[in-house]
Amino acid sequence: MAQISNPRKNFNFSIQIAPLPIDPFLAQKVTIPEVSLDVVEHGDRNFDVKTAGRAKVGMIMMEKISTTSGADNYIFDWLFSCQDMILGGGLIPPAYKRVLTITELAEDGSSILNTWICTGVWPNKINGTELNRQDSANTIESVEFCVDQIDKL
Repeated sequence: MAQISNPRKNFNFSIQIAPLPIDPFLAQKVTIPEVSLDVVEHGDRNFDVKTAGRAKVGMIMMEKISTTSGADNYIFDWLFSCQDMILGGGLIPPAYKRVLTITELAEDGSSILNTWICTGVWPNKINGTELNRQDSANTIESVEFCVDQIDKL
């Protein structure tokens, strides 16, 4: 009897940050940002008419992120290009905002199930690393990214 495979597994995804020339990033966990619309109420009759207002995009959360090319200071360098604590300034937004693509893959590792293209992305928080002599977990931190727009293909 043939087994039915489940193409939707939580673990199979790829993260690309454009315009980087390096391989995709690796992460243990990624949270896709939520999208919501403000509700605007109008009342020219005896009831409220609700219409869509401004769109809001949440944050991308990545835990245990690293690059496949070895160097893992990229996120720190990117954060400090937004606002450098030592120099007291940062780049202008068009210079530090990037395009981040999250691709959900099927069990075969190559068939694409979903793709989210996030534009205007920049890191706004790098959570601290807890060092513990009795723990063997990786010390790569979690990162929170701001997102201007998101599109699901």
